[in-house]
Amino acid sequence: MPFPPLIERELRVALRKKRPVRRRLVTASICVAGALLFLLISWLLPGKGAGQWLHQAFCVAGIWMVLRALPLAAGAFAEERGAQTLGLLFLSGLGPTEVFASKALSAALVSWTDLLALFPMLALPFFIGGVSFDLFMATVFTLPTLLLFVLSLTLLASVLTEEEGAAVVLAAILAVVASVLPPGIFFAQAHFSSAVPPTWWLRLSPAYAPWLVWHGRAPLGEIWSNLGVTLAWSGSALLTAAMVMKGLWREQAQSVTGAPWRESWRRLIHGGASRRRALAARWLDANPFVWLAARDCQSTFMAWAVVGGITTVWLLCWAVWRARWPSVPNIFLTVTLLNLSLYWLILHAAAKNLAQARRDGTFELLLTTRLQPSDMVWGGLDALQWQFRTVGLWVLVLDFALIFGGLATRRWSASALFVYGVAAGLLLWWAWGQARGWRFTLLATWAGLNSARPAFSVWRVSGLGSWVMLMNLYNLRHAFSQFPTFPSGSFFEVVLASVLLVVALIAWPVHLFRRRRGSTLPDQMECRLISELREIAREPVPDRDHVSFKRWNPRERFPWGWELIQEQLHERVARRHSGG
Repeated sequence: MPFPPLIERELRVALRKKRPVRRRLVTASICVAGALLFLLISWLLPGKGAGQWLHQAFCVAGIWMVLRALPLAAGAFAEERGAQTLGLLFLSGLGPTEVFASKALSAALVSWTDLLALFPMLALPFFIGGVSFDLFMATVFTLPTLLLFVLSLTLLASVLTEEEGAAVVLAAILAVVASVLPPGIFFAQAHFSSAVPPTWWLRLSPAYAPWLVWHGRAPLGEIWSNLGVTLAWSGSALLTAAMVMKGLWREQAQSVTGAPWRESWRRLIHGGASRRRALAARWLDANPFVWLAARDCQSTFMAWAVVGGITTVWLLCWAVWRARWPSVPNIFLTVTLLNLSLYWLILHAAAKNLAQARRDGTFELLLTTRLQPSDMVWGGLDALQWQFRTVGLWVLVLDFALIFGGLATRRWSASALFVYGVAAGLLLWWAWGQARGWRFTLLATWAGLNSARPAFSVWRVSGLGSWVMLMNLYNLRHAFSQFPTFPSGSFFEVVLASVLLVVALIAWPVHLFRRRRGSTLPDQMECRLISELREIAREPVPDRDHVSFKRWNPRERFPWGWELIQEQLHERVARRHSGG
């Protein structure tokens, strides 16, 4: 029986771009090599340790394959929405249910193939010894259930967004919230309250069963109940995605003015006519690119939603645990989370200004007008100021309120107060620079212009995708055990705070001197953006599956220039001559 045309099309695209056959071969080869290595260890060192190590190694490989479903399935609907081709599928006679089912099934088939390459190896730890049959069965059922959960959240994020990178980020946020929030409530009640919290909070987390399997524990009641909850999460996400998908094509084909609540919701997210008129009156004559970049206030709405959500959660926890919730570590973590969230949102908006204009062909029109590249670069900075100035100042006010409120949470010694002052001063310095200046976004703007992928640019510029960042976070796990007592005023804390204060006092004049000479990184990025914007805009938009993305340095030009095009043309001419 042949596949439906839409599924066949998705599988052909995946076979051409994602190379699943090669990926499965590499995965199976690594698993076989690892299994042979552990078999050799078990033969040289008889015992049950080799089976347990091999089981944990396969668990790590399984989790990695599950997480690979994020980029594999993120473009299922987001690419169609971004390219405005979703309506063409409906015009071909397919219904919304058929389109959603075909897209979901094709994404599932592509994602499941990697995990199937691992499944034959999962029985080896059981045969070697050290892994019980219950643990083996729990592993076999936990990995597919977790993959279905990740896949369902990715499809939901893909329906809600118009860009693949944004879908990956949204799916990751939804997965982290669903996995971390229930155990977070459990441990918060255990720490801040005298009552014993119920264990069903742990069962609500999709990460509970993988955590038990990783530690070699297989209580069947806990495992099966948690897997049932995870399936319920997955079903809810798929149902929500299907409902959104069903109304999405009507929203694109018809005007939203017929539904008052949709019109109100659209004005809330994207801004109303009065805001756009004020923006046009202020910038349309001075620099039209500011109006073009800032007319949609979706990024501003997201910033207010994130900051308001963090503030609301903090106040609710304070109302529940009034005596024990306010603490210095809690305040520092909240301030850091507020500023990091705003920092990433600003970087994404900066990268999106030029990335979206390059992807949808806007540059082809803009470069034929009187606008110069300098107008676009400076206009992008002015647009960021228009969008995030108020929310940035509000975050700065919250930082001051939290940090000064932390002085009332305990009694202070002179050394502890000195350490607190240095740490608080550095955080406020960072927040002040983020609320008042926008030149730190130029590197993300440069990366977004080259790659035409805003979320990917922010990921690479922030350094979150590097193994160095992951290793640093792993090595800091021991420092978190001492964090609840920070600052204690110990000799080590005083020395570290003194060194940081001296470095900051030296770095600030050096930064001002380099900025006057124009030798700082933002100055260099500004010059490169202005001088090379036209040249980059003429280059083809790189495909998101291009192999150069893996080794691309975001500080440099993307290796997709006219020289490469000329080489390809010469190769085509040579092949034609040789064939003739």
